[in-house]
Amino acid sequence: MTDAVSVVIAGVALVVSVIVFVDSRIREVRAARLARKPALVFVWNHEQRAWVLSNIGSGPALDVVIAQLAKGAWGHPLRMPEMAVQDANVVPRRWYEGWDDNPGLCASYRSITEEVYTTKTAHDRSQIREGLGSMPANFDAQIEAHWRYRD
Repeated sequence: MTDAVSVVIAGVALVVSVIVFVDSRIREVRAARLARKPALVFVWNHEQRAWVLSNIGSGPALDVVIAQLAKGAWGHPLRMPEMAVQDANVVPRRWYEGWDDNPGLCASYRSITEEVYTTKTAHDRSQIREGLGSMPANFDAQIEAHWRYRD
């Protein structure tokens, strides 16, 4: 009788330890991902009268592409320089002038572990999401280089 109880207790202890191990591993992976997650935001700079793209996350942003929401559709994609943590780049004024009075702005980028993120700014509201969201899949063929808009 005591052998059967011992086996049951050992089995329950084994199951509980496996569950705790799996839960700890999942939390560790999530924490590691958040520790290297980039987060790009568009900020209006009143002194320069220009949009600035800033990385306020905890990891570098690679393959940065920005786009504008004009007439209800995302278009006019532009490749920006890659951004380190706490880095900022001025969005070329000639890129967004003349397109729309109040364009929505979007940035798609990836982390160093290939996770894709999207930041959308429109109507005084910013959202950061994982994945491409509503960005068209054919943007790669339309992307322009940042240096085309240097003053």
